[in-house]
Amino acid sequence: MVKVKVQKRRGFAFPVPVWVVDEFLVALSDLARVAEMVIRRVPLPRDEKARKQLGIVRAISPSGIIASTHSIIKDLSRYQGLDVVDVVVGEVQVKVSIK
Repeated sequence: MVKVKVQKRRGFAFPVPVWVVDEFLVALSDLARVAEMVIRRVPLPRDEKARKQLGIVRAISPSGIIASTHSIIKDLSRYQGLDVVDVVVGEVQVKVSIK
């Protein structure tokens, strides 16, 4: 559940079921694996700056980051009533909680 509230006004909430986030991350992980395979086949450019940027992209595993995020969300979903984020800046309050 994501809630955004501005003081002196009505707030709004985005209820997102955990299974929707789960399915989204599975699909995103599959897309990241395909992108990793494509990036590995791209030859390194001669330009040093472009070569360095492509090297960074090749070194980081997007599918690994997504899989880690997926496992964290699955672990957090076991805890009911947990406030993951609760930020108040001025008159705006953003709260992310698991219900």
